[in-house]
Amino acid sequence: MRFVLALSLTLAIPKPAQPAPAPDRTLAVAAVEARGGATADQASEMSDALTAQLVADGRLRVVERQQIARVMKEQALSLSGAMSDEVQIKLAQLVGARWIAVGAVQIKGKGLLLSLRAMDSSTAQVAFADALKVGNEDQIEGGAKQLARKLTEKLIGPAPAGGAQAATEAVGDFDVGQVKDGARQLARSLALRFPRLNGRVTDSLPDGTVSCSFGGGQPFVGQFFEIDGKDEVTQMDSKKGYFLLKNISAQGCSGRARREGGADIAKGDALNALPLKINLESLEAGPGAQPELSKLLADETRSALDAVPNFQVANDPQLTAIGRVSGPRGRRTVELQVVDKGGNIVQKLELSGTF
Repeated sequence: MRFVLALSLTLAIPKPAQPAPAPDRTLAVAAVEARGGATADQASEMSDALTAQLVADGRLRVVERQQIARVMKEQALSLSGAMSDEVQIKLAQLVGARWIAVGAVQIKGKGLLLSLRAMDSSTAQVAFADALKVGNEDQIEGGAKQLARKLTEKLIGPAPAGGAQAATEAVGDFDVGQVKDGARQLARSLALRFPRLNGRVTDSLPDGTVSCSFGGGQPFVGQFFEIDGKDEVTQMDSKKGYFLLKNISAQGCSGRARREGGADIAKGDALNALPLKINLESLEAGPGAQPELSKLLADETRSALDAVPNFQVANDPQLTAIGRVSGPRGRRTVELQVVDKGGNIVQKLELSGTF
């Protein structure tokens, strides 16, 4: 009886749980074709960049090219010409890959079209298909890496924040150098609409209230000025304090002054505009424009604004520019609205560009 009981207890002990099999994340990059006037070197550059990005990301296991070439040779599969879906699936299964990708590069207008397509060998379905137009040969590497990131995200989901896969290039149907030129032109156009204004104190009260006038140009509510004038004792020009414009009307303007060192602010003192704190929100990509273009243009415009004496790019700005870029390459249009802290439109701007 004791033997039977012991056996029953032994059989009742559960077996240790087996770990779930790791998901198959193996990818083979079979080939990148040169089509429509593109060269073999351009196809090779795209292939190298795709593989480099996938390996650097590390979330997919990439089948070595030597293994793919060896299997294709053994199976008498052609390395040239378009590979049918059936051949792709067979090759993926032979090299033990869950997915297999093929790419192509071809001349498209004044640029190059990069395309990438991946099949799922377990379902025989297209798992990914995308294309990206780049402005010139120098952008092949960046464009291929961008497609590789999109492929990885499509197959296994978004990458964790701060990972090595984060995009550092901006590529697309535009010339990066021309975009930088367009950004500088946009910054100059904004500077012309916001010149360094000079005004005068027309009256000053003991409580810090100051009335003002401006002979040329139009200030805006929330703008800061330095107050300069002659010191009553030394009769030398000196900084007397700062002025914040609070009201504008047909009769004039007024605001609040902050005195420096007990200086006496008097009628006739000069009001000299300080650099405007400005920020440019991310531009919207309108019809015909890519998100990569709008992001690059916004980043370059911020840098260009920071180099203009009229402006200071700040996180807590007095003025905020919002807008969008649209239109095909060579006929871009940038539309901007500049608003103050109260959301009032201070300026509108429309600029054409060839980038």
